Amino acid sequence: MVSLINKAYVAKAKKDQDGGEDKVAQKKKVKELKVLDSKSSQNLSIFLGSNRLPYEEIKNVILEVNEKVLTENMVQSLLKLLPEEEQLKVLSEMKDEYDDLAESEQFGVVISSVKRLKPRLSAILFRLQFEEQINNVKPDIVAVTAACEELVKSNNFSQLLQIILLVGNYMNAGSRNAKAFGFSISYLCKLRDTKSTDQKQTLLHFLADMCQEEHPNIMHFPEELIHLEKASRVSAETLQKNLDQMGKQIKDLEKDIETFPPPQNEKDKFVEKMTISFT
Repeated sequence: MVSLINKAYVAKAKKDQDGGEDKVAQKKKVKELKVLDSKSSQNLSIFLGSNRLPYEEIKNVILEVNEKVLTENMVQSLLKLLPEEEQLKVLSEMKDEYDDLAESEQFGVVISSVKRLKPRLSAILFRLQFEEQINNVKPDIVAVTAACEELVKSNNFSQLLQIILLVGNYMNAGSRNAKAFGFSISYLCKLRDTKSTDQKQTLLHFLADMCQEEHPNIMHFPEELIHLEKASRVSAETLQKNLDQMGKQIKDLEKDIETFPPPQNEKDKFVEKMTISFT
């Protein structure tokens, strides 16, 4: 009985020793980083592990601008996690050491062969986001355009402006502002600030009462301006800023296309696809 216990103990001890040696061997297999720092390498490795695509395939989908594989999130991650240009240049010269490199640096060796990599990815990201950007600004543009067209076509609103001009000229009779042919649209906002001598009635109230009594049809002008409320909520500054930004991105892309190097192989469809997208 004692002999059996001793044999079992020896076998377990040997197994534990072998297991320990295996762990030491595994640790020895961890490849030392030669170009990237540990944090950058770890983040890039996490990205590569989550996508589970061969490095060569990732390179090819970028060259092909393959939107079936390339997603907005994937391109954003690549732009954020890719090694710096100088690091990619160093990695591109380490093809002969490929097997000795860590996985993140092996990926860097493969992807470094793509010419103008980051400008490509930035342009691809713009292409992927373009429809969403259009959809974000389109409702505001439609609302403002429709409201402007309704203002121009509204006979009742036009008559209201004529009455406001007539009353203004009457009030300014004898002054240098008399007999005006028009007024700034911003003046409409001041109608409620102009009050009677007893401060009990504003010019806006006076005009409303007069139109109600003498020109009742004019009071229906809001019915001709159905998009006005929605258009009033649009920030012209924000809308213009978004349009300017999109315009700049398109111009930058046009310049990139004009100066982009010839396709590096038959898979390189960048210029072709980008030209078709934004011509």
